[in-house]
Amino acid sequence: MDELKEQGNSAFKQSKYQLAIQYYSQAIETISSELDKLKLDSTIVSSDTENLMQFKELIRSNDCLHKCLNNRSQSNLKLGNFQEAINDASKVLLAIPDDTKALYRRSFALKELDRLEESLKDAKRILIIDPKNKESISLIQSLSKLIQDKADEQKSTRSQVSKMFETAKTANGENRLNALNNLIVLSREDSGCNEILSIDGINKLIEIKNSHSNDEVTLAVTRILASICKNSFKRAKLVFNQLQADLIASLISHEKESISTASSLIVQNMIYSLTDLENKRKTKKQINQSYEFSKEVQEYIDEIFRNVIMLIMDPKCSGYGRDNCIDLCLKFVDRAQGCGWTSRFIVFGIPKLLRVASTIPELNMPNSLPLTEHTKMHVSCCLSAVYDDIFSDTERETYQETVNKFIKDLCERENDKYAKLKAIACIGVILQGPFDVGNNVIMQQNLLNLMLDLADSDDPIQEKIAVEAVVYSASKKDKATGILSEGIDILKKLYNSKNNAIKVRALVGLCKLASCRGSDASVKLLADGSTEKLEHACRKILCSSMDFDNKKWACDGLAYLSLDADVKHILIQDHASIKELFELAKKDDKNILFSIASILCNLSNANPAKKPSEEMMKLAEYAKHHIPEENEKDKEFYFKQRRQTLIDLGIANALTLMTKHDSESCKELIASIYLVMAEEIENRGKLVAAGAGKALIPLSSTGTDLGKTRAAQALAKIAISINPELAFPGQRVLEVVRPLIKLLHPEKTALENFESLLALTNLAGVNDSVRKRIVKEQGISNIEHYMFDEHEDLRRAATECLCNMAQNEDVLFVYEKPDNDRIKLLVLYCGEEDDIKLNLAASGALAQLSENSEKICQRILEVKSFIPIFKQAACVSDVELQFRIFYILDNIVSKNTNFLTQIVNSELMDVVVALSRLDVEKERVKVKNLACGIVKSALENELIKPTMASFSNENQSD
Repeated sequence: MDELKEQGNSAFKQSKYQLAIQYYSQAIETISSELDKLKLDSTIVSSDTENLMQFKELIRSNDCLHKCLNNRSQSNLKLGNFQEAINDASKVLLAIPDDTKALYRRSFALKELDRLEESLKDAKRILIIDPKNKESISLIQSLSKLIQDKADEQKSTRSQVSKMFETAKTANGENRLNALNNLIVLSREDSGCNEILSIDGINKLIEIKNSHSNDEVTLAVTRILASICKNSFKRAKLVFNQLQADLIASLISHEKESISTASSLIVQNMIYSLTDLENKRKTKKQINQSYEFSKEVQEYIDEIFRNVIMLIMDPKCSGYGRDNCIDLCLKFVDRAQGCGWTSRFIVFGIPKLLRVASTIPELNMPNSLPLTEHTKMHVSCCLSAVYDDIFSDTERETYQETVNKFIKDLCERENDKYAKLKAIACIGVILQGPFDVGNNVIMQQNLLNLMLDLADSDDPIQEKIAVEAVVYSASKKDKATGILSEGIDILKKLYNSKNNAIKVRALVGLCKLASCRGSDASVKLLADGSTEKLEHACRKILCSSMDFDNKKWACDGLAYLSLDADVKHILIQDHASIKELFELAKKDDKNILFSIASILCNLSNANPAKKPSEEMMKLAEYAKHHIPEENEKDKEFYFKQRRQTLIDLGIANALTLMTKHDSESCKELIASIYLVMAEEIENRGKLVAAGAGKALIPLSSTGTDLGKTRAAQALAKIAISINPELAFPGQRVLEVVRPLIKLLHPEKTALENFESLLALTNLAGVNDSVRKRIVKEQGISNIEHYMFDEHEDLRRAATECLCNMAQNEDVLFVYEKPDNDRIKLLVLYCGEEDDIKLNLAASGALAQLSENSEKICQRILEVKSFIPIFKQAACVSDVELQFRIFYILDNIVSKNTNFLTQIVNSELMDVVVALSRLDVEKERVKVKNLACGIVKSALENELIKPTMASFSNENQSD
């Protein structure tokens, strides 16, 4: 234990604070494994009060433990780990209340955490114990100034808040707005929020809003209230209790989008502050379990959800307000990451969403719910989010029954001539969300014929809604052929409609039918040339239509048609259409972004079809099954040309814009495109310049497993060929570590493993902060796993990565541990035949490790095959490898005389002496100098006798 403490002291003197902490922690663990579980703050209060006396006696009676805690506290201070420093210092003070070192360290850490009063208390206590303590006098002076400055700032903030409220109440026009805008700025700081609340600011804000019926005033008041709610349970609770539900509802329901959105932010901030969701999401739990909330918090959650759900159905609520309410449900309803309201929402919320989905604004009916152009997409997303959060058959059945009942009731309603049309409109929305639920309703209630009848009704509204539902119902390939083939004549008729909205929807239906063959060139569902005609029609609408909705449908059609290689070949030559797609990528519309991503994915062959094996082909041929045929234009020569054209036209910028999409499937498509675009080394710089480094990091952490893997591999390709400090500036170079580590998994492909190792090797060469992050992400064990791989490229890449990691003190600590074969493996790799790169990597790692550790040198000498391996390696022709071998030997002999003696008494010394006597070429002089240094050390310690040759050579090398 004393030895561990001394090693910690030695590391501390060398400014290796993290290594020192590890040594002190080992020493503390040796004495008491329970002590580190005790968490103390400056008040020395703990939930483990029954053990406090036991620990107190243990620390008091063990001087080594006392010093290790004190020293670890100081090491944590050096690293900025202030809470950990307080914890250790408090343990010391638990046993020895008058320990001035512990008091100073805790006082300093408290000061850094802005807990000034507590810090001053400890500093004054030092002066009582040691009145001449200069450090505490200086600390007290510093603290007194900080406390006074804070008081002055608070006084100033109070004065500003009072002044701004007075101006907002009495002034007119621009002066009032300026005062309210200043209050918005003040409310972004805790001190400003607290001052606003201290003068009954919430009620004053409500009075200002009510006395001035001005949208700008209302917006400013709303933004202030949203800021007050943020990051404080106490303030959120006050706002919740003082703002009436009717007032919040009226603000969310406001006709002005900015006011409605700001009001929904009040509710959002309120939920986050009351539930502490942002911190809860960082904890691990089962995905099908809800977070636990106190009874008080649960009551707040229930009240908020009830009010929000009621607003969804309120005819007085604006379309923007309805969108915001649905979005609030979408963000917080689930049990996986939200408030766990899924079960109740199925019963109380789903019927209201379906009511919105069945609304048809074009009918202009009285008491119709106001909608925006995005409302139904919000409904689809919310329906899908709730359905995806279901983990029991009972809930799934309840969900399906709720939808079935709603649609059935609509279809059977006799007093509403539009009831059936509303049912089909509702089905269209459901099919864009939980597709299986909508498809089940169609099948169970035999709605396909109704959809086709309405589509053939010659009524523009009915035709539009029905054809939309038909198209959505054919979203899955196995359903498309049957559904669309039944209605192909109707679709052809509607395609000739003079109504562009109907025409483009029918066009997409025909496109879906044409695309059902996928990439199989042998399947023909439409007449020859029909696919090209449809593609031309879509491009024409895309480039010439002024209606965004029509462009969106045209993109949807191209997304299906571009599965065909002939269509890809035509489309990629139309640069105007490609640039129009890139322009549309700037729009914040989820549907169109997914369609664009699909088109670009198809054009670049980012998701190539899996080719069946020869055996499967023979079996299919024998069984007379259909065998897909590859189109000539889907071969490598063609898709590489298409990729380069996309790069030249600016796909890099478009991809960066498209990463804002929340859909997991869309993220997967974007990640796949990034990956294939990064395959050519010359394209990587263009991708980075357009922001790929920033865009790929979130793609690698959220979405589908395949999407995350592809994004991580794209990051790896970039990190391999571009300086990581340029590709991932600032903090980003640390963020890229985790996705790369996740590629080091046995289930990933060998190429993914290999590229990850190469990327991590480059990253490890940036600085020690990156190396520490790699260690923190469990990188060492993952890297070492591949050092044993039978594939020589993986083995070499892992060893090269470790070579760069060896500069880190945490890695040194791991390799110093006894009872492992890590050092032995590196020694063996130094002598691996016919693999000079592996030899260089292993010897480089040993050179780094042995330079700073006597223990490592001892481990090297303990390897039985060390002498023969190093004797052979010392004679190689490769200068760099020979230099590393002699560098390791120089590290060993410089550590202590015993190590030097072992080298001198071995066969290795013959090689060392021989090299010291040789005339060598210029590039090998550095090796000879090391050999001469070893000989000189042996002479100085009288382990060998001098000869004329050795002295002559030594002088020559000097």
